[in-house]
Amino acid sequence: MPSLKQLTCSIELGSTHTKITEYGNDYGDGHVTSYVAVPAEEVNFSIHLTSSGYIAPGLAMFVYMDGHYQCNRNRRGLVVPGEKVKPEQFEIDLRVRQKESKQPDGSFLGRDWSFHGLNLGESCFRHAQMDEANIWKCPLIP
Repeated sequence: MPSLKQLTCSIELGSTHTKITEYGNDYGDGHVTSYVAVPAEEVNFSIHLTSSGYIAPGLAMFVYMDGHYQCNRNRRGLVVPGEKVKPEQFEIDLRVRQKESKQPDGSFLGRDWSFHGLNLGESCFRHAQMDEANIWKCPLIP
């Protein structure tokens, strides 16, 4: 996905993490909509979110596909850049690759996301079934 302010989000294929090209980027107030070409063969994919510079003491990422919750990640304890502060202390690098479902025993079951081969009789492009990847600024929690 394209960059918006200090955040960059991309869909990456398989273990090589090859970024998919986006088409038709549409920028709105605090959001971007993009379309991707579905690969011809079945392949797993992940969503990769990175930041550039300090944004907040914490950031959280929530992923929804077809309106259904998939997973989340968060990073707390980010610090304001300064002398002797390394970029990994104020920037994020998050990658998610699966739907996570809580089981009755409290454990989580993960199922990898994948693109399935496209029937050539159908449209060549689709929205990649991703409605939202929400990013939240998290206040400093003592």
